[in-house]
Amino acid sequence: MARFRSVFLIAAALIGTKAGWAQDSWGRPEGRVQVEFGLDSLERKFYKPEFSLSWPVVFAVPSRVFFDLNYLQRINGDLEGPVDFWVQTGLEARLSNSISIEASLNHFCRHQTSLFNSHILNLNELIGRVWLQNGGIRLGLGFGTYVGGSPGYNGLMLINLTVPHLLLPELSFESEVKWVNLSEILHETGFSIALSSGTDLFITQAKHYHLGRTTHLGLRFRPEGPNARLLDGFDMGVGAYPFFDDYKMMVNGGFRLAFLREPSRRFFLDINFRSPILSGSEFWGPFWPDRMLYTVSAEYERAIGGLFAAWYGRYFVDMPSDKAVPFRAGSATGLSLRNQSDFDRLDKSFRFEIRAGFDFKFVYDFGLKVGLQTKGKTGGKAGGELRIEANKERRTAEALAFFDFGLDVSIRPFVGVRRVTTLAGEPAPDDPFKRTLIVGIAFHKWF
Repeated sequence: MARFRSVFLIAAALIGTKAGWAQDSWGRPEGRVQVEFGLDSLERKFYKPEFSLSWPVVFAVPSRVFFDLNYLQRINGDLEGPVDFWVQTGLEARLSNSISIEASLNHFCRHQTSLFNSHILNLNELIGRVWLQNGGIRLGLGFGTYVGGSPGYNGLMLINLTVPHLLLPELSFESEVKWVNLSEILHETGFSIALSSGTDLFITQAKHYHLGRTTHLGLRFRPEGPNARLLDGFDMGVGAYPFFDDYKMMVNGGFRLAFLREPSRRFFLDINFRSPILSGSEFWGPFWPDRMLYTVSAEYERAIGGLFAAWYGRYFVDMPSDKAVPFRAGSATGLSLRNQSDFDRLDKSFRFEIRAGFDFKFVYDFGLKVGLQTKGKTGGKAGGELRIEANKERRTAEALAFFDFGLDVSIRPFVGVRRVTTLAGEPAPDDPFKRTLIVGIAFHKWF
């Protein structure tokens, strides 16, 4: 992506959501995920996950630093289309129960999957904003400028408005309007109606940078409300490859939707993405995401004694960015076995998860996760993990050492070694990619 992106990502991740948290949450770390699926007026599918983290900081007034990573991907039937990335980080200080002020830096860049793209739109918005809140109604007024990035941008004004329970208890309104260079108006404005606790049907009209107006219709999932248990949890991570010439960074995230949750059985859907970032002439220089890697897994699980056995179906897709290379995908089915319901939880000192099955394109599907960590239900834990993924043409292996701080939002700095083989559109190498050192930080949150 653009200049300084890695600085923003790693620094923001180390301090840790988006402005607008409930007032009673200002004194503790918070984590959120929001996911949108649907169709737009150009007959494309869209997918928009948003991962948010925030932490209180000590100032004269209650304050929070926040970090928000989200992207909007629109794809046609050939999985081609734009991906708009946003990385937002900053500080919000509450002056009273109804007034707060925010200073933020918002990085934006647009890439194309499986299409040649000679121009990467890259912007860095530096914003100051005042927020007014009365009950659930929230109004924001901000001014800003652009720092670096694509030329031709020098100033903007923003207005935000959120109105819940508009005319009907289930109906809400949300809008953000930007006046760019005092000449062009961009916006994202829409209505949503609550279908159940944490699930909304929404319609939004938007005009984004360098694009025409489009309408989006879809479903939104949020872990809100006392009965909102569909979103089970999420994770996100940022890792750097300090000694690797091809890639300099990896960004990943995922979440789980639990449709059935009983003591003896579950049915859930895991959606995960990884994006390796290409290296440039210098580590802090311009760089771009090489591809979007998705894995979607559905599992029906039964508890058997102290173990959990499941049937799974999974779909993997590899979409190269900004080059005319077709996507590559595969689907598989098989059985899995684990000794705790979620491998990423540090409930047991020894944990494992193994799966094996048939891949309809790549012959076989195999995965193994093994973890060890120090005992204790409270406080920090140190440990290590081994993760292996393999089919006939693609194999990855990762060994990590980590420390978990034992907070409500699980914070895990890590160091390890990663090894990868073939990627889409590239010939099989004579030798696998060399083992590479990776250093980073991961976050986990369960609801």
